[in-house]
Amino acid sequence: MQIAWYEYFQLICLFLAFYYRKSLAACSLSAFIPYLIIVNISELTGNNYLVFGWTSNYNVYNIYLLLSTPFLFWLAGKMLFLTKKESVIFYSVCALCMLFVIVNLLFIQGRMGRFNTYSLGLIEILMIVFSGFCLVRLTVIDQEETNFLREPYFWINSLNLLFGLITLVILSMQTYIAQNHIVIAHKSLNSAILQPLNAIVYAGYSYAFILCRTQKTR
Repeated sequence: MQIAWYEYFQLICLFLAFYYRKSLAACSLSAFIPYLIIVNISELTGNNYLVFGWTSNYNVYNIYLLLSTPFLFWLAGKMLFLTKKESVIFYSVCALCMLFVIVNLLFIQGRMGRFNTYSLGLIEILMIVFSGFCLVRLTVIDQEETNFLREPYFWINSLNLLFGLITLVILSMQTYIAQNHIVIAHKSLNSAILQPLNAIVYAGYSYAFILCRTQKTR
């Protein structure tokens, strides 16, 4: 079993989520704990798929999308301060997305043994939209009192927005990248871009968890 360097950031993030679990609960962010458990198990399994005798790790990450996405949507809903009418629309959209993820896994890309890029693309589009709305609402709610650099929701949604945009750019260029064997400093785009990006995201989440100590109950 090997642990990739960026996985240490994910493990530290999980540890801090447990350590500050009461603070996360006060900020309505408790769903990060099961989400991070899924992340760490998926990454550890996916990066060591050869140990299990598998020919690829696509199924690991396809199942990861299925299991982790509901927690991401739940967290997004909590951070959006939704009204009752908005909640109905929001969770209806999320339910339709999850239905597509299941169908794609069972009958389309998953059935062909491929990574579910359609599902990932749709999820990231929704997360970009949700994160954007949350950042906008942060500028409206307590506008004069909020210090964004000490606001956990600001860090979490900014990182989600960054991750979603970069992931979509790479997905949209996937065919071109594969055909032209594009690398950066003799590294694949996964090693050169996505791994450092993961480290940044989970380091930012960790900082947001620490900031939760000073926040009011939400």
